[in-house]
Amino acid sequence: MTGPEPLTLFCVPHAGGSARSFVRWRREQPAELCVRPLEIAGKGLRSREPRAATLRAAATDLAVRLDPPGRYALLGHSMGALLAYETALALHDLGRPAPEFVVVAAARPPHLLGSSSYGPLLGLGDDALLDALAENGRIPAQVRRSPMRHQFVPVVRGDLALLAGHRPDPEPRPLPSDLVTWYGDGDADTPPGVMSGWRHYARRAQGPEAFAGGHFFLHERLGEVTGRLLELAAQRRAGR
Repeated sequence: MTGPEPLTLFCVPHAGGSARSFVRWRREQPAELCVRPLEIAGKGLRSREPRAATLRAAATDLAVRLDPPGRYALLGHSMGALLAYETALALHDLGRPAPEFVVVAAARPPHLLGSSSYGPLLGLGDDALLDALAENGRIPAQVRRSPMRHQFVPVVRGDLALLAGHRPDPEPRPLPSDLVTWYGDGDADTPPGVMSGWRHYARRAQGPEAFAGGHFFLHERLGEVTGRLLELAAQRRAGR
């Protein structure tokens, strides 16, 4: 007797991250979830490709490449949340089937992006940039001391430039899919009052829901996150 059709979960990583950020996810998720990390041009496995000029162009490129096999959802972490939202819109514009739900985690909604600290960070030197990112929990502190940091800095600068240059539509385009908002209760940049602003970006919004942890709660609390994803998948399968 076969079980229910698994849900494919396309995951978009945080600024400075790559598809490798979800290696553990692919290894540890149950059969009901098939994790497929997405990579934007100019990073990770696509590092030889030219970067997109804008965050929206990067999302459109992801949508064109994405070929959903059946049931699927999108999950984005930090900058990846904005990319996941824009990718879902681009999929709709392309006439593709809508994801069952889109999870935006640890990210300010587009209309509040301008009040974030991303823009000023671009003017810092390499050491000061890494110190600032580590201080507010945006990168692990050990990255500052890593011998490979010279490879990381250009990547994170490119991602920050996409964020700082993003110009959202004056009027939000509501997603046709359910929008689920998550945040870490120790992440000062995404408190519940900020995360609740995502309700303007979907016809049906769920949350914001808190998890214990900081900006990287998705990886710190993977067991709990997996449980919630399975619940969401079961609810959509049951038509709720």
